[in-house]
Amino acid sequence: MRKLTLLFICLILSLPSWAQIKLSATTDKTDLALDDELTLTVQVSGANGNIVMPQLPSLPAFNVYSREVAQSTINGRTTSQFKYIMVPRFVGKTTIGEITFNYQGQTYRTQPIEVRVYRGNTAPTSTPSVTTTQRPTQADTDLSQLPPLERELATRAYAHHGQPYFVVAAVSNKKPYVNEPFTLGVRFYYSKPFYDAPYQNPPLSNLFMEEAGDAQGQQTINGIIYRYEEKRYRLAGVSAGQATIGSASVSFRPGSSPLSLLDRVFGGAAIEPEQTVSSTPMKLRIEPLPTQGKPTSFYGAVGTGYAFIAKLDPTHTEAGEAVTLTATVQGPGNLKTTTDLQFPQIEGLASYPAAPTSNYLPNSTSRSYKIFKTVLVPAASGTYTIPALHWSYYDPQSATYKTLTSKPLELTVSPSSHTANQLDFGQTEGGNNGVQTIGQDIRYLLNDPTPGSSWLAKLPDWKWLHALAGGWLILCLFIALIGKKTAAKRHAYVQARAQLKKATTYEHIADALSTYLSTKWKISTSSLPLRAIVEALAHKGVKTEVCNRFTNLWEKLESARFAPTQADTQTLAQFTEQARALLKAWEETK
Repeated sequence: MRKLTLLFICLILSLPSWAQIKLSATTDKTDLALDDELTLTVQVSGANGNIVMPQLPSLPAFNVYSREVAQSTINGRTTSQFKYIMVPRFVGKTTIGEITFNYQGQTYRTQPIEVRVYRGNTAPTSTPSVTTTQRPTQADTDLSQLPPLERELATRAYAHHGQPYFVVAAVSNKKPYVNEPFTLGVRFYYSKPFYDAPYQNPPLSNLFMEEAGDAQGQQTINGIIYRYEEKRYRLAGVSAGQATIGSASVSFRPGSSPLSLLDRVFGGAAIEPEQTVSSTPMKLRIEPLPTQGKPTSFYGAVGTGYAFIAKLDPTHTEAGEAVTLTATVQGPGNLKTTTDLQFPQIEGLASYPAAPTSNYLPNSTSRSYKIFKTVLVPAASGTYTIPALHWSYYDPQSATYKTLTSKPLELTVSPSSHTANQLDFGQTEGGNNGVQTIGQDIRYLLNDPTPGSSWLAKLPDWKWLHALAGGWLILCLFIALIGKKTAAKRHAYVQARAQLKKATTYEHIADALSTYLSTKWKISTSSLPLRAIVEALAHKGVKTEVCNRFTNLWEKLESARFAPTQADTQTLAQFTEQARALLKAWEETK
């Protein structure tokens, strides 16, 4: 019995060693263009417990833009799938090295994957511009190895064999959806020398176009070696229906220049006549996006491989202080053409959206980003939940709408540490000031009164004189108090006017109005929401029309202060003049 028990314990302890860990790595393609995307999928099966990330090798030839993780567990064994969307950086053959996975002291490895990257286009570090790169030679027999667009351009060149100069054009997609990015390539082929060759872009209709770079290359057509100059464009359909791409043309003079450098400087005439070659115009069909299943969070993005995140900065603040909610989307094509993300309205948080910014990602002319920002200002302390944001796009490969969702965010707001501009003498109730009446003054007795014949001795009997003096003293005190309050209120108007005269920012204007309200009417703008401030003004007798003017100006001031926009002199002057008019109207309020 003891032997069976010992054997059973040994079997239990050895179970982890029986686990069959399987590690695999695959790519969706091994041949792609420079402006194309590559999806690397790494799958780990047989492990248990939480997700353990595999270790990727150094990938100097790729930029990794998106990571996705999926996990499923069956009978205690977990299968984890990791997807990496990458964009190549260089042309030529490259290798994705061994991917390693460490589990229970053992290291598992995948086989290297070889990938060939063809020349697509080149991007600058920050903003797209035209660059020049040498393409590999294309012989008569290697067209099948080329990416689709390059194969189409090379094939169209065969229709012009025997011509020393010609232009061809082709697109990567002849039936794109509205706003779906695709590429136009234009090549000027020549087998003989030329000079003075200005290039004319093709005219377009119903299309949005941006330049994506240029290149040079060589192709052999029926034994004749042609060189070519190529230009690339990023295109997207504006609306459903027909779109046209007109002829791209090159005007040139055949042969080498017959003029010497001295002749060119002093205006010598050329001998060869100018010639012009043009590409064949093309008609495209821009397909409409399906209306069925279109989510409200769809803003016009079409493609695959989008990523969407949201963040809050900071996550802890005080009431009345601003925080920034930022949402960023990355994906193929030009995201400038998409509409703006709509932020949800959150109770207790005033929102001031800013204009979005967009551009292409560094080292890429096929993927771009768009950043949306809004400034949130909490009115009171507490904990606020920013709900999940949604970004939807249409995926042409699956012909469905897909939605990306950010994580909900939490904002913690503490009470404002800012105090009012004035001391509050209004709280007289309660008596909690540490002073307590415990008795009355001591009354002294006169043992030796003065003789009754003196008029000084008779003063205590003249009670009417006492009453007159006391009344006069009270009247003086009352007049002094009224004068002090009137002077303080008058000083509030003068002080606020002086602040407006020196105002150079929107916050200075708001501070001037706050100073007047707190000094004259004890209304603190730092601790009250706008609606409560307006109600307090109405209670003080301010007319509805004046209250509406204040509401309009205050909302503009808050928007200008919190939204990240630069103040302009004209708007600042307008707000200052409106504030002066408000002060005057308040001063006239009875």
